[in-house]
Amino acid sequence: MTDPQAVSDRVASDREKESNAALLNADAGTLREIEGGWEIGFERRLRHSPERVWKALTTAEGLACWLAEAEINATPGGRMELNFRQPDHDFMPDKPEVRRQSNEVLVARPFSRFEHTFGGNPESVVSWRLEPDGDGTHLTLLHRIPTSWEGARKNVLAGWQHHMEGLDDAVRGVRHPWSWDRWFALRDAYAARIEGSDPAGGEAYTNDWRDR
Repeated sequence: MTDPQAVSDRVASDREKESNAALLNADAGTLREIEGGWEIGFERRLRHSPERVWKALTTAEGLACWLAEAEINATPGGRMELNFRQPDHDFMPDKPEVRRQSNEVLVARPFSRFEHTFGGNPESVVSWRLEPDGDGTHLTLLHRIPTSWEGARKNVLAGWQHHMEGLDDAVRGVRHPWSWDRWFALRDAYAARIEGSDPAGGEAYTNDWRDR
């Protein structure tokens, strides 16, 4: 005899998987294992010139619209001090040691390439690459994270996807709101993919998730 509760649970599980899959569409990030850690990647096509996108990535005014309040000297060796001002939440209490991070600018080639450390960790390096694309910009984000961040991969993926949803607004000088509900939904979706890549709980799979 079929257990009605078991059927109901399977249906609910299938619906949750479908919901997660819908969240991670063509905008989803990629994850691959590299020496010493993992590399997270995102690509976007923005309807703005590289010069305007560059300002959103490298100025205090631009960063405040989509990432965090910032004090930044966008030259190699300069500091990039970030203060994340998302609404208060148990996951991110309003404490300086949680919200603030001090990073270093590594590469700054105007309108084409910008690299900096992230999370206050010299082993965590973010690389932005800007290429002209017609009347817009093809933007690539590559974030190399160390092995010690294994448990945070889903958080980092969800964070970048949600933050980058505000880039188009930021280029226009409009502040993009942060939603914890959105972030948690993305985090759960990425967690399901990471866990689903290896039922034994091993390494994350390395292919492009957008092809699955």
